[in-house]
Amino acid sequence: MNIYEHHEIKGWFFLPEDPDNRVPGVLEWDPAKGASIELMGGFSSLAIPSLKSGAVYTITDEIVASMPAQTMYLETEAGKKYSIWDAWRSSYSCNILGKPHKEQWLSGLVCVGDHVLPEEEIFTEATFCIDELYYLVNDGRILPPEWCEMKGVERPGEKLENGTFLLPYVLPVLGGFQAGKFEGNTEDTRYSINTFATHPWISQATEKYSSLKLNLMLKHQRHGLVLQISVDATISITLRKHTEEPEDLVGTVSDLMDRFMPIHDLMRLATFQPCSVSRVQLQSQNNSDDTYLLKKFGEVAQPYESHDHDNMVFTLNDVSLENFLEKREHLTSIDGAISPWSILIGLCGYFSNYAEEYISQSFAAAEGFHKLCLGKGENYIDTSDRSKKYCLNKRLKELYALLPQKIQDKMKFDVEEWAKRAVKARNYAAHGGPMRPNDSTSLSDRYVIAVSVFLVTYLVVLNELGVPTEKICDALLNHPKLLIVMRYCDEVRSMLES
Repeated sequence: MNIYEHHEIKGWFFLPEDPDNRVPGVLEWDPAKGASIELMGGFSSLAIPSLKSGAVYTITDEIVASMPAQTMYLETEAGKKYSIWDAWRSSYSCNILGKPHKEQWLSGLVCVGDHVLPEEEIFTEATFCIDELYYLVNDGRILPPEWCEMKGVERPGEKLENGTFLLPYVLPVLGGFQAGKFEGNTEDTRYSINTFATHPWISQATEKYSSLKLNLMLKHQRHGLVLQISVDATISITLRKHTEEPEDLVGTVSDLMDRFMPIHDLMRLATFQPCSVSRVQLQSQNNSDDTYLLKKFGEVAQPYESHDHDNMVFTLNDVSLENFLEKREHLTSIDGAISPWSILIGLCGYFSNYAEEYISQSFAAAEGFHKLCLGKGENYIDTSDRSKKYCLNKRLKELYALLPQKIQDKMKFDVEEWAKRAVKARNYAAHGGPMRPNDSTSLSDRYVIAVSVFLVTYLVVLNELGVPTEKICDALLNHPKLLIVMRYCDEVRSMLES
């Protein structure tokens, strides 16, 4: 079941602890908002004051909110099972006797295909379909066409007097499923990127009748025939423990979802845009192949939108999955380092409508990354020696110095003046205004400086990950969103020169 699509499911709802008390209702899934459930009745367990005939009662927000978050089960007439986790009641109405008349519930997490409690440790694997993931792999399943001889075509490539012009060719396709195109491990998790390409259906009948094999691949549309060939990629996440005993390789959905974060970070760094998930399939000890997860991931996936080849900053041919996982673990291992790292990841390809928000976050990412991720937060005993103390000015200069010379040549910043202006912009945002009355720096100036500070930090991350300098320079010239950032840097250079 696809996360990016709208779904409407009608059936009977009940609580796990009270399966006999079933209430009819409708679950609607909106990929941007999550799940909304409307019940014709309800599961009220509230201590409502005695109601008297003829009186008018208002169910306050406090009463509605007092109903704790629940796990709710849904079963359709056809027997399809759904588990709605962390559902909270948004509105409630009751009749004159105090019994529930209608309830509205909201949730951002629905398990499709089974009745499962969120704390149950039964899941062995989660497989994610992610926008742009294939281009991070790009395994070349569709090979260049080749001209060939074909029975019934006597003069291929020659235009005849009646206008006939036939060009027989073969399109080589490496169909089927390939597991572990790229793999990587952390201490407790195994990651495997797999690819799949269209292939003919295999059965005794198709192997005997080749025309049937072709017919099953064709779409018979009114304008004619269509042969669709597709290639895509998924990533599978499994738990990995030292014992490797089967009972130790299972966990909750939350366990698997937490392990998705490194892949989320990889996608945002590699594409410089939000990471959109279109489908999550779960495998459990119940051996159910049709268990899926509906979850809000922030950005709604658009798997059928066109792909721009310039959207990739780097691929796994430039940085292996194993090395990325190892380097990410190293950069976030210090206590507190995950916070600036997460801010930095969130800003990849993000342009806020609120300038002051972006300014504050950009500087938090830069200062926190240098201090915690790069381990430059030492406290010196001799605090009287200011040259040995880290300040934002010094941190920014050191970040810039970490860039390879070819990238510095692209930036062309006067580093002393750039760091000085950046400190003023940060102080303005951090202290609620200018530090000096004669500081006339405009909001737009502070914004473009913040963008340049984030870009430098992002490029340092790419360099730390081992992305080739040539790939980074190419992305600065061609990536659509990085081109926008580089135009901001042009404004910064003009500002520094003036």
